[in-house]
Amino acid sequence: MRRLLGRPGDRQRGFAEAGVAVTGAALVLGAALGSGVASTVVTMSDGVTWLPDDQTGQVVQINPGTGRAERRLQVAGPGAELDISQRDGVLVVGDGRTGSLTSIDLATLLASGQRTSGEPARVLVGGGLVYLVTPGSGVVRAVDPLTLKDLGTPHRVGGALADAVVDARGTVWVVTAGGDLQQVTWKPADERFDVGEPRPVRGAGSGTRLLPHERGVTLFAPDGGAVLQVGVGRDLAVAVPDLAGEVLPADSSPTDLAPAGVPGRSAVVMLAGDRILDVGVGALGCERPGRPAVFAGLVYVPCTGAGRVVVLRPDGTRARADVVVPGGRDPRLLVDDGRLVVHTEDGARAVVVEADGSTRAIDTGRSGAPVHDPRDTAAGPSAAVPPQRPQQPTQPQRPDQGAPPPGADPGVPPVGAPEPPPGAPDAPTPGGTPTLPVGTPTGAPTGEPTGRPPGTPTPTPTPTGTATPTPDAPPGRPSAVVATLGTPDAAGLTDVTVTWRAGTPPADDHVVRTSVAGVAPVEVGGGATTATVRGVVCGTRVTFSVEAVAGAERSAAATSAAVTTPACPPQAPAAPTGVTAVAGGDGSVTVSWTASRTPVDAYLVGPEGGSTTTTSGDATSLVLRDLPPGAGVRFVVQAQREGLTAASAPSNAVTVAGPPGGVGGLAAALAGRAGDVLTVDVSWGAPADNGSPLSGYAVAWSGGGTGGSTTTAATGATLSVPCGGQPLCTDGGTLTVTVTPANGVGAGPAASTGVSVPAPPLPPPADGDSVVAYVHYGTPGLGDPDVPMSAQLSPPASWAAHQGGCTLVVNGAAAGSVSCSGGAVHLGSFSGGSVTVAVRAENVDGRTVTSASVTEQVPPRNTWAYCNPNTGICTQPVSITPGDPDVVVVPLPWTPRLPVGPERPPLAAAGAGLLLAAGALRAARLRTRPAAAATDDAAPTAPPSPHAPTEESPA
Repeated sequence: MRRLLGRPGDRQRGFAEAGVAVTGAALVLGAALGSGVASTVVTMSDGVTWLPDDQTGQVVQINPGTGRAERRLQVAGPGAELDISQRDGVLVVGDGRTGSLTSIDLATLLASGQRTSGEPARVLVGGGLVYLVTPGSGVVRAVDPLTLKDLGTPHRVGGALADAVVDARGTVWVVTAGGDLQQVTWKPADERFDVGEPRPVRGAGSGTRLLPHERGVTLFAPDGGAVLQVGVGRDLAVAVPDLAGEVLPADSSPTDLAPAGVPGRSAVVMLAGDRILDVGVGALGCERPGRPAVFAGLVYVPCTGAGRVVVLRPDGTRARADVVVPGGRDPRLLVDDGRLVVHTEDGARAVVVEADGSTRAIDTGRSGAPVHDPRDTAAGPSAAVPPQRPQQPTQPQRPDQGAPPPGADPGVPPVGAPEPPPGAPDAPTPGGTPTLPVGTPTGAPTGEPTGRPPGTPTPTPTPTGTATPTPDAPPGRPSAVVATLGTPDAAGLTDVTVTWRAGTPPADDHVVRTSVAGVAPVEVGGGATTATVRGVVCGTRVTFSVEAVAGAERSAAATSAAVTTPACPPQAPAAPTGVTAVAGGDGSVTVSWTASRTPVDAYLVGPEGGSTTTTSGDATSLVLRDLPPGAGVRFVVQAQREGLTAASAPSNAVTVAGPPGGVGGLAAALAGRAGDVLTVDVSWGAPADNGSPLSGYAVAWSGGGTGGSTTTAATGATLSVPCGGQPLCTDGGTLTVTVTPANGVGAGPAASTGVSVPAPPLPPPADGDSVVAYVHYGTPGLGDPDVPMSAQLSPPASWAAHQGGCTLVVNGAAAGSVSCSGGAVHLGSFSGGSVTVAVRAENVDGRTVTSASVTEQVPPRNTWAYCNPNTGICTQPVSITPGDPDVVVVPLPWTPRLPVGPERPPLAAAGAGLLLAAGALRAARLRTRPAAAATDDAAPTAPPSPHAPTEESPA
């Protein structure tokens, strides 16, 4: 046995080791129960950033490290409203215009999942989890990152959401429009949501916005002018009275630097540590700050409409020069892979900001990056084609722009001029005389031409060396006649410029004629090669001919190709005539007219200077309703055709009827009362009829639980108002009387007045009224032989107001006067039997009235202890029920109470350790005592008898 236990010193050490082991086990158990299990989230970084390009409906993958666009994905149509959620290796693209969501598998760049939301939805990515939140219905869904299918059952908050975000640990924070903040966490192992209790946030409302951190959120509550931090390891609330209007917090930020843009105040509000800073960035040229971003310890503020980004230190001062956005467009900020990317909605260019503040521009590859359709696995890349920009307005043509460019064929008509038909008089033929260019100087050419086209006959020289035409020969026929249309005037007349090439021999004059009758010919000099024919009518196909004149001789005419003048402008129709107006008693007016002598599309009818009503082009009358009432109103009818109108002369003046005005001098008074019926006299003055005779008045009354109405044609009425059992009759009050006039148009404004109705007088006391509430006994003194009795009087209002006096009646005999208003009354002492109490009212209309009586038994005197003053003997009270059992008092068991609060785990652990140590010491002592006895005396001894005396006890 000693070998098993070892020496005493060894045993003590063993106990100490056991105590340490127990204490360690307790600490481990306490730590496990107190702290739980922490999850670890590994943030993935793929080295690339995705940017939206709304104009093309594409998302572009750029490599901020190389500054190049890698590829583009066609996820929507041009003009989309793209929103990208990218984090932890997840890329989800939403289109706000169509409500569609697309998840992109970054391993294959193919669409791995798609879904469409019937209401606006937000995608939240954090902690490796993806959530889909629909703020309108207040639903939070956990979805698969690739397929976007729901995981488990959605959580329904139970109301519309003001905002929803996810922190870096994957916890969703939502705030309702009513100001309740709630924490929602998805448990993947259990496939369910763990939902925290809603926390009402004072000052939060529909304008509240959230900014997520590594854990927890910052709330910007412009509804109540407050900024709060929740779930970050501390709860902080700061009042910011100037925080109002729209608030745009950063997408994420550290806990100690939480900024938000306030565009309505040209300010940025920042929670820096425990301080609130209100930075007026309007003074820095940033009138409309957008959603800021925290990067490299600085706050970057995008300036909408200014095309740049302001950089601030955490203390609100300017940190460095502004970041300028390419093209001056509105900047958007994205922090990704340790860089800040500044991009715009057009997706054409971006700026990358490094941690040291250096910047460089990046072409997002619209013109060169390959484009893939993530929904088509077989399609190859194609070039990115941005949508066409709107055409710029055409600049006006300079005068010199009409001349043909150098080297152009002068015989070719200007662009847009009609080509001459085959076989036309001026159509050139092979071997024919070539035409000179338009714009050749007028007059006969001087000098010998340097060359001739093949087949042109050589003129015979004269003795003087010059070619002389025959005196009687006609002038040369003009050629190359071209007609160019000008701009038509307001009447549709067009000026046409006619050009030609002069013939040989030269002419004295040229005459230009048209194929349209009524246009006078134009005559110009023989050296001229151009003329303007004015006033050619619109929409006419016309040709122009030119003939040369020399003395009495005329050449053959040269004719241009046919041209058509522009279509005639629309012409206003003729105005209608004979407009008359007839007013009706119901406020309507019938307008009639004589139709226009020209065709019209429609007629517009209305009061002079007022709104109009449209009717068909074949109508000649119209009934107008809902017109503003008034006297001397005249009406106008306009004929309309192709957007042009012609107004008639005004009609005769009429009075347009309207509802009557309000009654005047309304008065009402209570004329009498017969039981539960009130008589009320009402009178008023007649209102203006506004063009339509009065048809009567509606009189209504209400108040005190009663109501009713009647009609009358007079300017007064006597009302009988029943109010039996209603507060108006029993307690009095105010009766409201309303009078509303009416005519053929409708009802006029109502007028109201009040009638004060007093409460009715109280009835006199009556026999049998309940006056005595109860009779009760008191506790006699120790030496009193009888039991004292008293009564409580609670008379009704009619008794309390009685002025004739009241008498107390006890057991049928008058016991003295009492107050008619009631109270406690002592009746005297009684030795047994019963006591009957009533009250009598004196002088009630010359008679006596007695109330109902109340009877009470007098309890036996031996109910209480009694000391006889004569004998000096005192007796205890007698039990009411013989054989009553004795009272047994059972104490409640004692229940120890553990401490509460953060000290509970260490105290419980310490207590358990002490108990275990005590048990171990006791066990050791019990094992040691028999061993010591065996060593001192090897012979066994008989155990002592339980009743035998010991050495300490005397025999």
